[in-house]
Amino acid sequence: MNKGNEPLHGIKLEQILIELEKEVGWDKMGELLNIRCFTNKPRLKSSLKFLRTTPWARSRVEILYLKTFCSKHKATGNVIRGILSQKTAVVEKTSSKPAPFVWPTLEDK
Repeated sequence: MNKGNEPLHGIKLEQILIELEKEVGWDKMGELLNIRCFTNKPRLKSSLKFLRTTPWARSRVEILYLKTFCSKHKATGNVIRGILSQKTAVVEKTSSKPAPFVWPTLEDK
């Protein structure tokens, strides 16, 4: 796949968080994603540290970014499906499956 067609290519996690914080805010991100690093004393540095070591949380943040800023990009749907399929493959390898996560919609925009 050509990297130029991927909406997340070349975008750092720090940039994703900064843009989401400006657009959505820490409180709304915590509410939408149900991740404590956004609800309990949110700071950029601590959130980056957590997200870099927690793949499931990073996937949620990347998908929220794609839905917020790249919804018109033609490859966005494929990227989201790829992220979700990676998550599904990891879940299938574990013995106990967590409760499924339902993605909220951004209706308050």
